[in-house]
Amino acid sequence: MIDTEQALQDIVRVAQSGRDLFLDIGSRACEGEVREAFAYVANVKRQLIESLAPWTPPTPPGTRASSIVATVEKLYGDVRRHFKVDAPASVAHALTFGEVQLLALTERAFEGTQVPALRQLLKSYYSELSICQQAMSRLRTRLAA
Repeated sequence: MIDTEQALQDIVRVAQSGRDLFLDIGSRACEGEVREAFAYVANVKRQLIESLAPWTPPTPPGTRASSIVATVEKLYGDVRRHFKVDAPASVAHALTFGEVQLLALTERAFEGTQVPALRQLLKSYYSELSICQQAMSRLRTRLAA
């Protein structure tokens, strides 16, 4: 059985890392379109965190992150160190990966809960998170161009 509480804690933790990252690198981005995309993604993550707060008990101190959370957090740390304001697409693969993982965690929590209100909340955010993932995929396409 899927542990919904753990899945929600993982979502919040990845969303917090992503929000912080997108706020940081978005403030450094040169292109207005990239800044706007990063601001949008950070805002969606902020709203998600706030919306899940009533459903997600805080993670006890000293709790180890799940492997996917640890992977995304490490990846986001690397992105923060290697972000180039004149070449934002160079980190797009990592940003896309993070968004895909957040979508997968959201699916997992949706499948694991039987609470109608929480299911509806996760379903509505899934659409928003898909838009975020698509935005990072488009940024990644710039790299190939």
